[in-house]
Order: sequence, then structure tokens, then C-alpha cells
Amino acid sequence: MKSYQLERRLSHADVDFLGELKVGALLGLLEQAAVEASTEAGYGAARYTAEHRVWIIRRTRLRRLIPVGGGDTLEVRTAVADIRRARSLRRYEVLHRTRLVAEATTDWVYCDLLTGKPTRIPPELQHALYGPDVPTLPRADDLPRDPPQAATEIRLVVQPSHLDHVRHVNNAIYTHFLEDGAFALFGARGWPLERMLAAGGALRIARLDAEYLKDATAGDVLCLRSWCLDESRADDEPPTTSELLQVIARDDGVEMLRARTYWIWRRTPQVLGGVPE
Repeated sequence: MKSYQLERRLSHADVDFLGELKVGALLGLLEQAAVEASTEAGYGAARYTAEHRVWIIRRTRLRRLIPVGGGDTLEVRTAVADIRRARSLRRYEVLHRTRLVAEATTDWVYCDLLTGKPTRIPPELQHALYGPDVPTLPRADDLPRDPPQAATEIRLVVQPSHLDHVRHVNNAIYTHFLEDGAFALFGARGWPLERMLAAGGALRIARLDAEYLKDATAGDVLCLRSWCLDESRADDEPPTTSELLQVIARDDGVEMLRARTYWIWRRTPQVLGGVPE
């Protein structure tokens, strides 16, 4: 197994309203580490383009352990964990000094750049990314289907600013959509963001499991449905945790993304520009 390390100092532009690194920015950092690891192995963007190949993320599983903010320096350690016919699982550890900040996996699909369809990973690429004797690991369990209760819905239109270099909505951008849908749900249950902040904090994503089913492009009209998987709580106390199931579908009913997110309460930092406890 071949490992790669990436070190980055975080920008204050990448933190949220509590001063914590945004999930989308963290996923962008993981993707950058994967790109640089592949480049170091001899497979950079120019080579993939010349061979009409591209890697597309199909599932992301993330667990955040401690908050970090602008100015902090993070180290991302990444390595390929397995390679299947047209897929490869990559693992990540994110550290601040010696403390584990987050851990994640991404399931990448190797695709034909012209058709967008999965294609077999050649042996020479397997050897470059991993080495000999590449293992094959079992896939993660499927995400749950729709619960019976009514969902909270928001609608959005994919804009050109949402697209990445392969002209579809990037996995990091989807997390912004999921957050907006989650806060619509929290608001419908009596806890909009303004009330959370007045209570001294807010719910933030601690775990994310997202499966990207279809590619959304500019002009697509999307419906984001969110369900709370928790039991109901007293309205007078701020929520300490919340678990959601969220589905994004195109207006023709085709599902684009299915995600399960787990949220925890973070307290507002005492110092402006700091990160929550």
C-alpha cells in the first residue's frame, strides 16, 4: 500500500458561522490529496485526459472528531485501500498536530471521459496506486430507504457556479445543499438557525454518508427532501444531536443523491474568529 501526505493551512474563507471548517471545504481537501497522490504515482490530469479517463466519486463516508478553524494547519494522510473492476476505495486521516480531526473514505469509479460509463482499471494503474496484490474489500451497506413520515422539502436549480471540471455538481457542493435542507427541517421543527445561535450554538455535521447516484448538471431543477430519524424532543430545549436521511432528486423523479447525516451541538466560541468547543 502506498501512502501520501498533504499539508495545508486553512483559510478563514473556508469556515462556517461558528468558525469551524466547513464540511464542503474538508471534502475539497480530501479530493485534493487524492489528486496529488495519483499525480505522484505518475497519473496526473494530463495523462488521464490523454487516455480519456476520469475518476468520479460515488460514495463518501466522513467522521469529524474535533473542530478546527481558519489559520489551523492540517495534515491529510491518504492511501488506496482496495481496487475492484472499475472502483477503488481510498482512506483518509486528517490531523491537527498529533490530534485526529477527521477520518473518511471515498469510493471512486474509473470512467470513460467521453461516455461517462465505468471502465476496467488497467493493471498498470492498479500497481501505480497500490502495488502488487491489491485487495478487494466488501462494499458498505446500502443507505436506508424513505421513512414513512412526510419530508421537509426545498427546491433548487443547479447553477454554473456549482459545477466542477467535469461539468457536474461536485460532491463538496452537495454538502451545501444538504445543510440548507437540514436547516429547513430544523426550522420546521421549531429550531431555525437564529434560535440556535440565540441559545449559544448550533447543530453541525459530525458524520456524513453520501451516495452519489446520478450526475446533476447546470439547469437541473432539484428537490431536496429531509427526514429526521430521531424521536421528537421538547421544544424548549436546544437539540443536542439529530440524525437525518436526505434525498436529492431531479424534477423528473430520478434520484441524484442519498445521504445520512448525524449532527451534534457545537457551542458558539468565546473569541471572534475562534472555533467551537
